[in-house]
Amino acid sequence: YVKISIKDHGPGIPQEQLSRIFDPFYTTKVKGHGLGLATSYSIIKRHNGAIDVESEVGMGTTFHIFLPSSKENVLPESKNGTMIHRGEGNILIMDDEPDVLEVVGEMVMALGYNAILTQNGQEAIDKHREELNAGRKIKAMLFDLTINGGMGGKEAITEIRKLDKDVPVFVVSGYSKDPVIANAADYQFTASLPKPFKLDDLIALFNRFLH
Repeated sequence: YVKISIKDHGPGIPQEQLSRIFDPFYTTKVKGHGLGLATSYSIIKRHNGAIDVESEVGMGTTFHIFLPSSKENVLPESKNGTMIHRGEGNILIMDDEPDVLEVVGEMVMALGYNAILTQNGQEAIDKHREELNAGRKIKAMLFDLTINGGMGGKEAITEIRKLDKDVPVFVVSGYSKDPVIANAADYQFTASLPKPFKLDDLIALFNRFLH
């Protein structure tokens, strides 16, 4: 557990009131509604935590909050507060816009990966098969949902899953309300990433799924 203690140097709480301070609507204030501490108690309990209080009249009050520590890896942050990520291996990117393809390729290379650039679903499938046959595993894929005049991500993922059921494949699109973006797992994708996205968005996605 993580323990958080909050202390004041106010008048303190009499012992006869301590047992009731978390009760809804209990208050000693003329204009109070008595929901502040009750709400805090409820929120902490819903997070499987606990809250305790120590107080002495004239000496102030200390609240102790206990929250379960995460069992997952904490996402690292750089000194300026932005998230960081460092990986290696091949990431296959599929997009029919050359400028987007180039920028996303530079993003993944900045994170330590090698970018494999393809412009449609069929090209992505062929390249993935080629890499598998050569014994070079793809670390992850980023697929544009729709391709003008060609196979998009929605069609390509079916063939990709026949070749590799486990490779993380992320669907990318500017149509954030498309059902594929809203429910990526239902369409065999690992997760979705709405366009436009920043490097921090990509880092957050990779930190979650690539280890």
